[in-house]
Amino acid sequence: INFFTSISHDLKTPLTLVIDPLKQLDSLIPMDAPYRSYVELISKNVVRIQHMISQLLKFRQIETLKVPLDCKPGDIIKFVDNIFSLFEFYAGKHHIETEFISQMESFDTRFDYDVIEKVFTNLFSNAIKYTTENGYVSVRVGRAAQEEIPDSGAPADAEWLSFVVTNSGKGIPEDEVGTLFEPFNNHGPVKTGFGTHTGLGLAIVKELVKDMKGSISVRSTDSTVSFVVLLPFVLCKDVTAGDSAGDSAGEGKAYDYAAAEIDNMISDLDANEKTSGRKERKTYDIMVIEDDAQLRNYLEQRLSPYYNVYTAINGRDGLAKVEKVMPQLVITDLAMPEVDGFEVCRRIRSNIKTSHIPIIALSALGENQKAGIEALECEANVFISKPVDIDYLHKQISNFIKNQNRLKELYSKKFVAEPSHIAISSVDEELLKKAVGFIEENLENEEYGVDDFVSDMAIGRTRLYQKLNDLTGMSIKEFILDIRLKRASQLLSESDYTVAEISTMTGFANPKYFSVCFKRHFGQSPTDFKINPDAK
Repeated sequence: INFFTSISHDLKTPLTLVIDPLKQLDSLIPMDAPYRSYVELISKNVVRIQHMISQLLKFRQIETLKVPLDCKPGDIIKFVDNIFSLFEFYAGKHHIETEFISQMESFDTRFDYDVIEKVFTNLFSNAIKYTTENGYVSVRVGRAAQEEIPDSGAPADAEWLSFVVTNSGKGIPEDEVGTLFEPFNNHGPVKTGFGTHTGLGLAIVKELVKDMKGSISVRSTDSTVSFVVLLPFVLCKDVTAGDSAGDSAGEGKAYDYAAAEIDNMISDLDANEKTSGRKERKTYDIMVIEDDAQLRNYLEQRLSPYYNVYTAINGRDGLAKVEKVMPQLVITDLAMPEVDGFEVCRRIRSNIKTSHIPIIALSALGENQKAGIEALECEANVFISKPVDIDYLHKQISNFIKNQNRLKELYSKKFVAEPSHIAISSVDEELLKKAVGFIEENLENEEYGVDDFVSDMAIGRTRLYQKLNDLTGMSIKEFILDIRLKRASQLLSESDYTVAEISTMTGFANPKYFSVCFKRHFGQSPTDFKINPDAK
């Protein structure tokens, strides 16, 4: 450790002589220059080196006990939830479902904001990195069971809280669990392509938890990995509602560590996507439901270069696969055994989970307009007679996908969501109206979260998550936060309220956390936005 620490200090000087000239190059090279990508690649990797050096130096400080705990009053539950919320921006974009559940609404105590942020930032980052797409990460907080509490020299009047961070994915082999917290250990349950790691994240967590007189352990199954952190806190009665990270002097950098880690994750992933060379997986999925084997295989062959094509031999098989795959578009024949194409259209439209999916109906009935009219009455979007012109079909598919993407973009740019102005199915329109209504009714209620929203919507959590993601490109928590921030932006540009007042009015008890979320969403701080809202 001493050797690497010395090396790290020595690296800071040459890094300075890389970073500053790089900035000069960045300002001189035109945006459209073919070699500009080299500058961007160098910049990203310089940031990664800086991050690695910072982690190494931080670990050295912790190991030599040069970082005393600086405890301030606050709500530990709210603070950890806020940190997790920052990661949900990232997780939602990669179809990773997130869940934060606490047995207690709040727990007022005194704790070191910086230390807690580092502990849970590393755990949340680790969980998301090792979760494959369409997986989940959950955080559960509660009081620790008596038999779990370690003998660590914690104050006698302390209450022990349990924080369990769980992610889906391949379990950790038993012979590797014991080495997870060792410095420079790069073992991982799966290779995710998020770039190389310093192997210090979990080592830092263990040391910090130890400094707080707590404990950390790992539970692993074939499909999940859980990190269990037990920490002692003394319940405080002198904590006021205003006490939180960022409110006290010296806490201006609260959440900076978490924000920097998320930026590193995004940078690593972008670099991986550009260099991976994996081109076989397409961006969009389509479902072809056709009982004629030769036509079904031909459609798959012609469309596969552009889309991930899933096929079904009849309506019954197709409906089951549509709900499982959730494609961007469905192509269905009308005349099929068991369940025909008309019934396929009706069921897709009546199912809240699939009602937004465009449908192209194919028919060999030729000039029979009655079939075409009936298909449109069953809410198929387009009716095409056989023989099918594949180029025309491909153009229709392309247009539908472009329109769906425009709707997501249109929604994401709306300051106040107005679903009635979006040309989507009536079922989806009513769903969005209802969703926005519940959030706006509870706008000032900082406690209104995912569980309350799911309960109000009276739709299963997983189904609601999938539906909102398909319509808006957001997870449930992102959607709630999006409405809050859009209302905040509206108040900033159209009212004379202060940033702190608007923070409270839109359900953010902590102005610092509000500022972090607002800047990540709009690219500028609330203060700058208020001065110049047109610069967004």
